[in-house]
Order: sequence, then structure tokens, then C-alpha cells
Amino acid sequence: MKTRISAMICLLCVLGYAEVTLAEDPYTQRVADPYALSPNPPTMSSGTIEPYLSFMGGFALSPNQDATFTDGSQPTVISNVPYQNSFSVGGSGGIWFPTRNKLAGFDLGTEITGFLWYPDVNCCVDFYNNSPDGTGNINGLANQGTATEIQGIYVGANFLIRYPMAISDTYPNGRWHPYVGIGVGAHQMAMKPGGFRGGNLLNAITESRNTSVGFMGVGGVKAHIFKYLAAFVEAKYLHADHDGLTTDRYGNSDFGTLSILPSGPGPYVNSYNSTINTVLVHFGLSLHYDIKP
Repeated sequence: MKTRISAMICLLCVLGYAEVTLAEDPYTQRVADPYALSPNPPTMSSGTIEPYLSFMGGFALSPNQDATFTDGSQPTVISNVPYQNSFSVGGSGGIWFPTRNKLAGFDLGTEITGFLWYPDVNCCVDFYNNSPDGTGNINGLANQGTATEIQGIYVGANFLIRYPMAISDTYPNGRWHPYVGIGVGAHQMAMKPGGFRGGNLLNAITESRNTSVGFMGVGGVKAHIFKYLAAFVEAKYLHADHDGLTTDRYGNSDFGTLSILPSGPGPYVNSYNSTINTVLVHFGLSLHYDIKP
């Protein structure tokens, strides 16, 4: 009898130890109940690295800026030069990294982006692209101004952070997400006085270019339409300081039939310094890819 009782006690001890071991094994818990370790569905990335390629278009809002001319004995400031709003097109390519399990639910990303727009200054802004009294005009003629045609180009790198929403176990790990970022790159203004009347991709302004460092802030929302196709809208704020922009300050490039110079129009340009701030709103589509480890 004692032998039987001792055997039953040993068997109970073995079964109890096995139950404790299984209860403490996280792998066994995951097999039995995938959500046992958390009251919520899984929110961690599956490890997918996510490259993407985007195409976008929209419009650029160019606030008035001061222009400081240095072609005289003293610097001359022309206040509130009215840069025009215009369309804008561009593209970007980047990659998102699955880091949300380490950053309170956020992912990090980086991209290269580039776009162009046309912030022209129409005729006639006094002593920016027009001489109201003939001062500086080769013929001494008043109000012989000309437009200043401008092409803005930006190419730079952005560093991004996003918060995925509507997460599932399969790609995409977040059907939509808001995102913000900051960037730095090359900000170029290409300028030409008079007569150009609408530069485009096949007929770019090449007469005078000035390149500076540009700084960007960006924010937007992206949502997947299909598994690998997403739509997005984003706003960008772009800032750059330039010290070599140009314009035909006195209207010498637009002589018309009154020109007394046999050689014809210049172009004639005057250099100025200005801070350029631009707000851009872009809409577009992105092709996304999942690269599993």
C-alpha cells in the first residue's frame, strides 16, 4: 500500500511540474493562444522592410519676399516682391524600416525627393523689373518693364517618422498612416527676364541659375488603395536664402520697336539677395514593396 501511495505522489509531482513549465513557456502560450501575451491584437512589425516610389503633382504657394539689390553704391531693398503661385510636379523614392516595436508604435524612414515649380514675377514691379521714370533704362524710357520668368527646383533628403493605423498580421502592416519629417537639400532658382512665357520640362530656363541650401518640413497622410499601391497628400514648407538671384531691374531687355541699339536686347540682369519661402501641397500615388528578412 505504501508503495502505491508513493508512486501516486511521484506521478502527481511530475504532472504538476510539467504544467508549470508549459505555463511559463512563451512559445507554448503563443501556439495555444496568439494573443495570450497581450490583450490587444499584434502591433509589432513582421520585419518587412518597405521601399517605395512616389509620383506627385500639386501647387506651390509663394509668399511675397523682399529683394535687396547690391548693384548700386548702397544696397536697395524692394519690399514685397510678388512671386506668383504655380503648379508643381515631382517624385520621390524611399524606404521605411520596421522599428515600431522599439519606438512606441512608430516607424522610421528616409527618402530622396525632387520637384519643380514656377514662381514668376509678372510685370511690372517698380525698380524690380520696371523703371517707372526711366531711371536705369538704356533708352531713358519709363514703364518699359518686363516679366521675370523663374523656375524653382529642389532635390534633397527627408528623414521621416510615421504611425501605422489599421494594423494587420499581413502586409501592409498599417493600411494608412500619418507622417511628418524634416529635410535638407539643394534649392535652385533659374531666372530669365522677359519673353519666356512659360518654361516647362522640355524648355527649361537656363540663362541664370543660383543654388543654395534649402530646408524643408513635411507632413502628410498616406493610405493603401491596394496591397502595393497607396495614395497620399502632403504639405511641404521650403526655406532658402539666396545671394545671387537676377532680374532685369530697369526693363532693358524689352526694347520693342523703340530700341536705338542695333545689337538688340541683352538680356540685361541685375543681381539681388532674397529669402525664398514656399508652401507646396502635393497629391500622388506610391508603389510599395515588402522585402522580408
